Amino acid sequence: MGNSASALPYSIEAQIGAPHDHNGWALHTGKSTDGQETEVTIFVGKKPEMAKSPISPRFPNQTQLVPALHHFRQCKKLRHPHILKVYATLDTDNPSEDGAAGSAAPSNKAQTGDLMIVTEPCVSLDTWLLTQPSPEQLAWGLECLIRGMHFMHASANLSHGNMSPSSFYVTKSGDVKLWNFNLISQIGPNLGPDNHFRQWEQACTQDAYRSPERVERKYDQISNHGVHAMDSYGLGILIDHWFQGRIPPKLQKAAQRLQTPNIKMRPRLQPLLKCPIFDTPYQKLQLTLEDLVVQPVEQKIALWQNFGRSIENGQIPRDVSLYKVLPMIQSAILTICTNDAMLTQDLYRREVLAMMQPLFFVVENYLEEGRVSKELGPLVALLFKVKDRGVRGALLSKVEFMSQHLEKNSLNVHVFEPLCTGFNDSSPALRELTLKATLGLVPSLNEPNLEKLTRYLVRLQGDSETSIRTNAVIFVSKIAPKMSQVSREKHLLPAYVRSMKDPFPPARLAALQALAQSKQVFSPQDIATKVLPCVMPILLDPITDVRNEAFTVVNMYMGVLQEESMKIAQRQRQELAQQQQQQGSAPPPPMSAPVAPAPKSGGYMLGGLTSWMSSTTTPATSAPANTSTPLVQAPASAPVMPVPMAAAPMAAPQQQFAAVALTADDDGWGEESGWGDDDDDDNVDLAFSNIGSTSTPVSKPKPQQFSTPEQFDDDPFAALGAKPSGATKLSFNKPKSGGALKLTKAAQPTKLSLDNDDMADGWDDF
Repeated sequence: MGNSASALPYSIEAQIGAPHDHNGWALHTGKSTDGQETEVTIFVGKKPEMAKSPISPRFPNQTQLVPALHHFRQCKKLRHPHILKVYATLDTDNPSEDGAAGSAAPSNKAQTGDLMIVTEPCVSLDTWLLTQPSPEQLAWGLECLIRGMHFMHASANLSHGNMSPSSFYVTKSGDVKLWNFNLISQIGPNLGPDNHFRQWEQACTQDAYRSPERVERKYDQISNHGVHAMDSYGLGILIDHWFQGRIPPKLQKAAQRLQTPNIKMRPRLQPLLKCPIFDTPYQKLQLTLEDLVVQPVEQKIALWQNFGRSIENGQIPRDVSLYKVLPMIQSAILTICTNDAMLTQDLYRREVLAMMQPLFFVVENYLEEGRVSKELGPLVALLFKVKDRGVRGALLSKVEFMSQHLEKNSLNVHVFEPLCTGFNDSSPALRELTLKATLGLVPSLNEPNLEKLTRYLVRLQGDSETSIRTNAVIFVSKIAPKMSQVSREKHLLPAYVRSMKDPFPPARLAALQALAQSKQVFSPQDIATKVLPCVMPILLDPITDVRNEAFTVVNMYMGVLQEESMKIAQRQRQELAQQQQQQGSAPPPPMSAPVAPAPKSGGYMLGGLTSWMSSTTTPATSAPANTSTPLVQAPASAPVMPVPMAAAPMAAPQQQFAAVALTADDDGWGEESGWGDDDDDDNVDLAFSNIGSTSTPVSKPKPQQFSTPEQFDDDPFAALGAKPSGATKLSFNKPKSGGALKLTKAAQPTKLSLDNDDMADGWDDF
């Protein structure tokens, strides 16, 4: 089958209309496959179908294939602004030149495969007329046709030969282009129309557009009276269709002259452009755009500046701005910015600057959402290479727009990298504009570029301009949530501290406000140990606003610490509750650590006794069971406090004191400082019941109240409900090496001795 359509670097998409509307060609939309996705129009002619389809019902034996092959050859050779531009052509079977030359019976090989012609985007003339273009646009379209025909007549000595509505197509910018070269032929003395023209002209052209000499087949008259003769007559008929029966009065006489049967009196087309209907502002605009390329650079700069103002004021139509001005700007920027020699000249840099205003206005207001990145992205990378502060300033003012429409990869590579060079510029205004513009890129930056941006901001905190230093710390607070943990620890707080020491008061104020906005990025531990110590010195700042903001920050962060403290207390209570719940369901494991020594209180061991009574440990199984509730029990989570001496005396405790584990160096009484040397302790009489005993408990004496406050004050154990007894004396003897403690009772000499053997019974489970 030969080459396929995949050999073309274009994709074929939807079909527009039927083939019979386009002289047997199927019209498709398409796009380039080079990554730019440039819109195109593709004419597809299927040779097997063309070989079977007659051109007209009047001529069933003359099919569409031979004229189509003739057009396929000629369209590639003609180049003019008003001839439809051809990008590529393809014959999928590569037919021989002889078969395409127009023989009456093409070979079988020429009747297979497809013919494809890729052109600029366009629509047929009739389709464009249905959009009801303005009179100025109609006049300009007719002028395009006349200019194209004049080129063929005067420069190529060719006659179109098929002046009918199906032979013209209109681009999106409103330019009318010549097409349908089925009958194109050289005309001149001794040349005449060629054999192909003579054989096919009657079938291809409608009778209404055929001049009288063609109808009468007087081809010698055509050869001897100018190449324009046939086409001038066809144009006179076409003008009526062009203006849809409403020919402007100033053009009516000219149209009649074009239709004259006398071939000698038929005028050439070029003088027709002197008609006043063509002299419009729209025409001047179009002609200026056509001549812009050949103008000197100084003139181009002035024209681009005028175009920018005219586009913004709406004086240039949208279609012209989008489909003619924008491509011209793109082409000019590519030409200048890819030429290092041109970039070194100030005139070309000024031309680039003049194009910035119309470029961004068209892109922002007329370009579709999906096309912005494709049309603008390649230009931005080139524009950032221009070493001109005016161009750089215009780009920086549009960074926010670019961040919304360009792809993230393009922003990180083609925008951010060259943009950062502005941080090192010697112009303070450009450095500040670069700083403000970069803020719009932050949501699209990747982590390496965020780290790089942070380093630039830290460097700007030492800038000579106070406004840049102030904006730098504000910028740091805005990107703080997006910074990595490592970058925060490395740069964030040092950046705030650096600005809090700035001699410029607004910079210090901005640093405090930034610190307040960054509350979420600091942990409570960092707030207590790092943040607040840095803020405290500013509480005495000489500037009132700075001091007030410093107090606001301190109060805010103190609130954070208070909340954290409450959370810690709540967690501790929950842990304690869980421990108590576990101890109530199962015996706790033995404690290996000794009880912390109780604090001294006037030489008495009140703290030690209180710690016994506040213990929640279950008594040893060998001790006598007693389920009575203790009268005094301190909360486990609260510190042990001594009982007030002025409190009313309590009854004797009904619960046996919990056992305390003793070691060889600890006798269970805590600190021994002052014991045995205090004379006030010799006359203290207390009655204890079954302290540490595992045998049958001794009968408890009845509680006795102290009768006077003096007696209450003399006895520190009154608050515990202990009863003094005159018959019982408690003597403290200095412990010996064995650690034994002897208690002597005067009336009933019963000794309670504690040695190492007794400690193993009932005390180990405390």
